[in-house]
Amino acid sequence: MKSLQPKMQETHKPYSFLKRLKLYAKFLVEAKSWRSIHSPFMFEFAKYVKTSKVDAKKFDHIEQKRRKLFKDQRVITFKDYGASGIDRTRKVSEIAKKSAKAKPQCETLAKILTYLKPNVAIELGTSLGISYAYMVRASPNSTLTTIEGAKEIAEIASSNLSDLGFFGNIRVGKFDEQLPLLLKELDSIDFAFVDGNHQQTSTLDYFNQIVSRLSTNGCIVFDDIYWSQGMTNAWNQIKADNRVSLSLDCFHFGIVFIREGVDKQHFTVAL
Repeated sequence: MKSLQPKMQETHKPYSFLKRLKLYAKFLVEAKSWRSIHSPFMFEFAKYVKTSKVDAKKFDHIEQKRRKLFKDQRVITFKDYGASGIDRTRKVSEIAKKSAKAKPQCETLAKILTYLKPNVAIELGTSLGISYAYMVRASPNSTLTTIEGAKEIAEIASSNLSDLGFFGNIRVGKFDEQLPLLLKELDSIDFAFVDGNHQQTSTLDYFNQIVSRLSTNGCIVFDDIYWSQGMTNAWNQIKADNRVSLSLDCFHFGIVFIREGVDKQHFTVAL
């Protein structure tokens, strides 16, 4: 049993920049065009996400806030529950640069939400609220709840969202504690964005909890599926799960759909 421990730790260790670069090169070689997708639903979905244009003016105020956060020199100390609850001390600017979703990924999320128009959506991993703001702006009629583990970060996110004119429906606490409570309050979920606690066991646990409450034709987006060996392992297990009808690997995100009457299919597409 002891001999397995180093391997377990290794699966949680983030890939090096060089490793990720090699994985991305491999992905580009294997990726197909959205035009090659045979599933009618996935064809239309991938076509929209790949070819539709984002109205930059709709999100410009969010990017202005991001640029201000890049210069924010406030220092905060918080518990990082994605790293066994250790205390971390970081500048807000560092969090904005390293943890907040980058603009291209936020735009992809916005297009996904615009296309799907979910009634009820959840996010695991608020960070500074940038991705939340994009999703709310893209689908204003959706009820979106987000969970953030660190109280200090959640407070900044709440302030950011208020500055942007959005109400931040943020729940604070460990995902393991808050997610079951949230799911009990919701009849069903149409969309979930899982972006936090990048560990294999935790990611699989969140998937199992969410998929059991996912509505017919519901969607889950997993962030950073090539962040570590553990995350890649989790993604491979998720896309192979019998409850998943359609899955899409677009490197930065792993996307799965639960659709009735659809044969199981998987696609690798650069969006």
